[in-house]
Amino acid sequence: MKSKVAMAAPVVLSVLMGCGAPNRAPSSNGGTSSAGGVSASGGNSAGGGSGGAGGSDRTASSGGATQPGGTTGQGGSVASGGVSSPGGNAGAGGVVFSGGKTGAGGATGAGGVNASGGVNASGGATGSGGTAGSTGTGPKGPCDIYQAGSTPCAGAHSTVRALYSSYTGPLYQLQRASDKTTKDVLVGSGGYADTSVQDSFCSGTTCTIPIIYDQSPNGNHLRVVWFSHWLPTGGTAANATTAKITIAGHTVYGIKTIGAFGTTTNVAYRTGTQLSGTASVAKGSTTVTFSTPQTLPANSPLMFVAAVASCGTYSCPMSFTAAEINAANTVTLKAAYDGPSASSTVTWNQATKGVATGDDPEAMYSVFDAKSYNQYCCFDYGNAEQDGVDDGAATMEALYFGASTQFQSGGAGTGPWMGADIENGMFECDTPNSVCTTNTSITGMSYVTGMLKGPSGNTMVLKAGNAQSGALETKWNGKRPPGYSPMKKGGAIILASGGDGSTAGTGTWFEGAITAGLPTDATDDAIQANVVAAGYGK
Repeated sequence: MKSKVAMAAPVVLSVLMGCGAPNRAPSSNGGTSSAGGVSASGGNSAGGGSGGAGGSDRTASSGGATQPGGTTGQGGSVASGGVSSPGGNAGAGGVVFSGGKTGAGGATGAGGVNASGGVNASGGATGSGGTAGSTGTGPKGPCDIYQAGSTPCAGAHSTVRALYSSYTGPLYQLQRASDKTTKDVLVGSGGYADTSVQDSFCSGTTCTIPIIYDQSPNGNHLRVVWFSHWLPTGGTAANATTAKITIAGHTVYGIKTIGAFGTTTNVAYRTGTQLSGTASVAKGSTTVTFSTPQTLPANSPLMFVAAVASCGTYSCPMSFTAAEINAANTVTLKAAYDGPSASSTVTWNQATKGVATGDDPEAMYSVFDAKSYNQYCCFDYGNAEQDGVDDGAATMEALYFGASTQFQSGGAGTGPWMGADIENGMFECDTPNSVCTTNTSITGMSYVTGMLKGPSGNTMVLKAGNAQSGALETKWNGKRPPGYSPMKKGGAIILASGGDGSTAGTGTWFEGAITAGLPTDATDDAIQANVVAAGYGK
């Protein structure tokens, strides 16, 4: 592994972070500032990096220095990205989550969106969902299959279709560049995204996607990264129209990022919710005073914007609530706050609900564009650290798609491969220093299904298959690399970057889910059949 040093300030970084880019110094690119001084779109734009290379659609700006052994990326253009919502928050007037508690308003339907206490973005519609246990009216989805196998979805995300038969709520939120207003794209006919709303709302202007809603009852929505080691002033929302495809005759849009050292579009999402108002915190104190009343469960992990300047390589100050509060302005912390004092700082609740932590078993799948990739870290979907920095080996477990050999020798052929990003490396099997011969390259496909299974104990499983036809192929079923058992999963969910915000990877993503518990092989096969039946590219 590469050596690592502490981070003196969030904008002065020059070492390889976990799955990050070597010798890359992120700096703000003039993004819009959110309340409390967090830049909504400040990205990693620094010289001294390497140009992207290799693979179909390996799009990167030309002119960067070529990494030894690589070639400068050709052809593609960097997507506009538009204007993202500060920190990826819901629009004004939305009700903020409070640590994953379901608000009053009745039972949440399977796959439904929480009632009061859910996201209700200005300009967007709130998803309705069905009654818990009701029979769905749409086509069966992957999360129905996981539920039937007693391994329910802990998080379910897609910009193209419903992943539950009963889900009728919002898939993602749009933000219009011209006036910053937002609108939700709901499930339409046949369970697919009703993108006629998007085409109308975004006509004549650029739109981005600041939120990808969790269709599970857990409310683990993906918002634009507000802070991570490699994105100290925040990530960028994906352009809403750069990944246009058809699925079963419906026009839909995916999430695309273009990555290369110094030229990445910095598209990155993770769980976490900005609390309303601001907080007053003092170094050494266990008391936090909020400007507006908050409702928070006990043990909610809070991060204060004022504290990110003191983040180190392997840790970032997180504070945990000692007891539940209900509509209160003051909360007591379990330990004294260790960051800089601030009289008015933005606060983020980094909690998720139902996601595996530690060595708990889980699995995840995603559907990717099989021709959109590069050889860099990290185009991921999966489980990651809550604090947005590299917390060390085994602290994340995410599905990686690409051709990186930055941390290991890769699989057979030239890639791309399905790999496991388990921090400080993306592995195709258990041998970092030799080629994983069973994990063959993904070729001859337009769309690919990938799976990563993480049981308790020293085992990991990687599978892949053509998302348009056929069955899954097991790419690896064996031990994890040395030093990666037991796992220390953080329990956050990320998309399009590494756990520390590394965004040099190129990729296009359409859907994915993370389970609580380990599905059977029969369930895996049923998920693949469901993806094929969805009609990608048809």
